[in-house]
Amino acid sequence: MLLGTIAAIIMQSFGLTYSWLYDYVVSPFLAFTRGFEFAIIFIAAALFFAMSVFMLLKQAKKLPKSYIVEIIDVYGEKVSVDGVRQVFSTHEAAESYARMYRSNLPQYKFRVVGITQGSAAAKASKS
Repeated sequence: MLLGTIAAIIMQSFGLTYSWLYDYVVSPFLAFTRGFEFAIIFIAAALFFAMSVFMLLKQAKKLPKSYIVEIIDVYGEKVSVDGVRQVFSTHEAAESYARMYRSNLPQYKFRVVGITQGSAAAKASKS
């Protein structure tokens, strides 16, 4: 009987201690850390966005400054044809002109090549 009473008192004290610790220590700590969940997610999203913009700008700097249409004759040599525009600032324009030249001048092969700004002047002066 005495042993059962002592065991019950110990069990009750552990139960009260557990509920007091949970109510006044664990629960407020969890509520406090939940406020940081949003901040951590927001910071992670902001870092992802910043890294994406950085990588996009880095890749954009690697793109060619201009494009040329290389003209190759039936013998496989590069030639220059009068009246054919060869230097373009956008890939879409160069590709469009190359398609038009392919249909108008079937004896030549046309290829669009991206070049850097320094070599654009050199290639344009060659042809």
